[in-house]
Amino acid sequence: METRKSFPDKKEIRKKHLAIRDAMSESEKHEKSRKICDNLLKSDWYAKTDWIFGYYPLGKEADCLTFLRQALHDGKHVALPRTGTDCTMEFYEITSFAQTSEGAFHVMEPTVECRRINPMDLYDQQIAVLVPGVVFAPTGSRYGYGKGFYDRYFARYAKLKRFALAYENQLVSELETLDTDVKMDRIYTEENEYKII
Repeated sequence: METRKSFPDKKEIRKKHLAIRDAMSESEKHEKSRKICDNLLKSDWYAKTDWIFGYYPLGKEADCLTFLRQALHDGKHVALPRTGTDCTMEFYEITSFAQTSEGAFHVMEPTVECRRINPMDLYDQQIAVLVPGVVFAPTGSRYGYGKGFYDRYFARYAKLKRFALAYENQLVSELETLDTDVKMDRIYTEENEYKII
């Protein structure tokens, strides 16, 4: 009889990798994030992408703000998420980071005057979604913080390109996932670009 592979508890994996991430110095975070942003700018999709759905980093998350500022400078549309108490998430266009203020979970979010973006209205344009998280596998599996914001969003808009940003120390060889856990198309770290799809 085939035995089911045993995986560590999800909460324990998250706790362990949050501790590893949070132990990094600010200078280490800054340098690794700079390299991740460079890798995004050099990617094969950036030049032809119209919209970047990014995020405002919290704590020691991979910081993509340098990349998003460059995208705005290059004339691309940039949107950031706003979350609801029901664990839903929508993206709103910003033209400058002055259009953000502290929202749910102490994360900077687009202000009320920003326009909500429905990806279905952008059917003829290229969209890239940058995805944060706690731990990833090179196969595209991802653990976030356990609320399911991104999984729910991608369940609604399954055709969006999903590009995770992470440090190499956030990668493990394999993660146990559920059918509702959405895989990433690529993972960008300070050292590599992992192409999954």
